[in-house]
Amino acid sequence: MWHTILQPASYKGVGFEIENMDERNGKALAEHARPFVNGIDLEDMGTTGREVQLSAVFWGKGYAGRLKSLLDKLEERGGGVLVHPVWGRMQNMIGASWSYRHEADYSDFARLDVTFREATEAQPIFVFENSFLMGVERLIAQIDTYRAAGEGFIDALTAQVAAGQALRGSAAGLWSVASGVFEAVRSLFDLDSIRFPSRGGYSQKAFKAGFPRLIADVSSMTTEGLRQAAYLDRQDKGGAGARQCYDAAAARADTVATLVADLGKGRLKDSVKRQVETVGLMVRLMSDAALTAVVADLVDADGETMTAPELMHINRDMRLRFQTTLTALRHADGVGMEDAGYTVIEAVRETAGRLNTMIAAAINQKPPLLVRPAPINGTIHQIAHEFYGDLNRADELIRLNPHIVHPAFVKRDTLVNSYAK
Repeated sequence: MWHTILQPASYKGVGFEIENMDERNGKALAEHARPFVNGIDLEDMGTTGREVQLSAVFWGKGYAGRLKSLLDKLEERGGGVLVHPVWGRMQNMIGASWSYRHEADYSDFARLDVTFREATEAQPIFVFENSFLMGVERLIAQIDTYRAAGEGFIDALTAQVAAGQALRGSAAGLWSVASGVFEAVRSLFDLDSIRFPSRGGYSQKAFKAGFPRLIADVSSMTTEGLRQAAYLDRQDKGGAGARQCYDAAAARADTVATLVADLGKGRLKDSVKRQVETVGLMVRLMSDAALTAVVADLVDADGETMTAPELMHINRDMRLRFQTTLTALRHADGVGMEDAGYTVIEAVRETAGRLNTMIAAAINQKPPLLVRPAPINGTIHQIAHEFYGDLNRADELIRLNPHIVHPAFVKRDTLVNSYAK
């Protein structure tokens, strides 16, 4: 039958004659040995891939050229099609190793031994989209868009003032207010004056370029201060949970807003109050972006341990902040501000939406929350064992049940919040 089914052998289009060939395949097995148990558990991970060992022969006039052509193909990167004399086309075969020899007794003759191995392209382990991880990534990307829109809005405001429009007050007044906020924020977060040096006095010539940089410095200091408050750059959080870290950062953000508002208190001219409101809006935009970045980092790091009420608390608080910012932006109208105002408003709305989507994904990846009566009198660890068969989930029950004052003794039939599994 061979004379009817055999096909001319070739590799990547280069033909050759075969003297003999061997083939092998096998199973990729993962061995799981357990102490004090005879034998091992074998997990079938699929096949190791086909392996073909063959001896190709070249003889006669021009044999060296044909040999060289095949060697060149073997040295090329990547796999190719090996035409097997019996099985036909074998895709994605790689020449793993080869050797060739000449013998004095056989002129114009060479034998090439090649080992081909089948390569399989890596497949994604998870073929579905993890909505939580994608939500975090999309929020982080949106924060950059939000910051860029905020900077564009600040540039537009600066240009408006530099052009002499009295609606925002004088350039010197804005510079004075922003400088006061700069010093107050640096003092609040106890930041290094070498890293964040004062920008000096007002200069009409340098205002258009210098004022956005002054606001950018306030933004950088606020970002660093909020991260410090949330313990994001420290290994030891002093036992604070994710909600406590967020509340601390949010309180600091409120303090920054208060610093700006305090500058506008008292019997001041309307023009001065407008200057304070303008700087306050700029600072609020940058502060919201910094706090949103803190939320993204906290949920990314601790989303698995955070409870649904904690996540909802953060989402609710952030949405109120965004709403306050949107209200302030809608009153910040002016000639030349239409495009920048629309862009930053849409950026705020999109950021709020992305945050809501991420929080919802973080909640949805958790099992359903149930309220169950404690089945026994005992510690929270014993309750965890009764519910889940796992003592280590006691901390989870403590987070879900802040009303349990004494975890060392829980009375039978006490209502306990717990996950379904």
